[in-house]
Amino acid sequence: MDTSSFSDIQQIYPDAELLPVGGGTCDCYRVRLYGKLHFLKRLKPEFRTDPRYVSALQKEFETGYRLDHPHLVRYVSKGDDYLLTEYVDGETLAQFAASHPEYFKSRKQTDRFISQLLDAVGYLHQHQIVHLDLKPDNILITRIGHEVKLTDLGFCYTDTYTDTTGYTTKYAAPEQFSILNSHFSIQTDIYAIGKILQTLPNSYIYNKVIARCTATDPSDRYQTVGELQSDLHPSSRLWLIGIGVLLVIAILGGLYIMPQKNEPQSETQPQDLERSIPPKDSLAILSDDKPTPIPPVKTKPVTRKEPQSAKPEIQEDVPSSSQGSLSPSDKLKADIEAAVLPKFNETMGALPDSVRPGTEEWAQAGWALEKALSNTLQGLILSHLDIPMQTVAQEYNSYVQGLITLKYTKNSQGQYNER
Repeated sequence: MDTSSFSDIQQIYPDAELLPVGGGTCDCYRVRLYGKLHFLKRLKPEFRTDPRYVSALQKEFETGYRLDHPHLVRYVSKGDDYLLTEYVDGETLAQFAASHPEYFKSRKQTDRFISQLLDAVGYLHQHQIVHLDLKPDNILITRIGHEVKLTDLGFCYTDTYTDTTGYTTKYAAPEQFSILNSHFSIQTDIYAIGKILQTLPNSYIYNKVIARCTATDPSDRYQTVGELQSDLHPSSRLWLIGIGVLLVIAILGGLYIMPQKNEPQSETQPQDLERSIPPKDSLAILSDDKPTPIPPVKTKPVTRKEPQSAKPEIQEDVPSSSQGSLSPSDKLKADIEAAVLPKFNETMGALPDSVRPGTEEWAQAGWALEKALSNTLQGLILSHLDIPMQTVAQEYNSYVQGLITLKYTKNSQGQYNER
């Protein structure tokens, strides 16, 4: 660096400290202003008269100054050939991963990092800003709290600043190599996010998401950061599924105890009670798509000569190994059955036919089933990464609905049979 440049900065900020960071166009300093540390980014002498880089610096400041987000570096002020931002005491993502090798081995901590990064990028997109230079060197992790701070809007693309001066080849989307700037979009940043995820120690967890992020055709990538977040964090959608299971149990079991009347039943009551059974459409579990039809559940024929058991179990045909290798879809269905059916038979399935829907015993069995299935879906999703998460959830929901509906109908009909 030209020593005269450092001297110029020292005249304004006497305690300026040159930092071992910065790209090919700028020098970077740590300076103190009113007792507070700041980060100063200044064009190198050979670029200070180049209109492209001068305007890029102006663009970066004007774009960043109006933003306010906890995971974006704040812009403070600007001079003729430099700008000032808040100073972040931390490390770049690459440095942090090297100095904290165990950190990203935790799924919880990795998900937290990704969530913060996506929050910042999503905020930019909401303000019609495409970053265009997302990479580990532009992602800072604070020493206190390990919070994400996204920086460097020098190459960003906005509605008012449509010119960009460059990119980082390793993380650039295919359209960034085009001469025409009109190809830039939200999907350009999403491509870079996929490349960043590849650098994480446990990137294999996100293989399906990375593949979609880095698709060559932008239309094949996630169209929004929100859509990407849904696939990255199953937990962000599992609450819907949990609520759905809860609704089914609530509808079929009741969250209150129905009063049991001892007076004789009228002949018209069975017809009324039959109408009170919720239609299948009302048992649909919440999901992104329309509910799929409830698959029939095969049970042992009721004409069998064996005496009825007090606690019947619902049984299904399980594909045998003699059927040869199973398709991914059949393997998923078999795994859902193996994971769900035993828990169902231990809870709601174990109720005698004499237990009425809406009674305390029925409701308790429903809550026991909900508790037993609490982590089942997430385990199935992680065991079938070759199948879209939404498909796994739909198959799971449909199967659980089928079991509960069959049990509800059976116990309701048992009420008639005993009259």
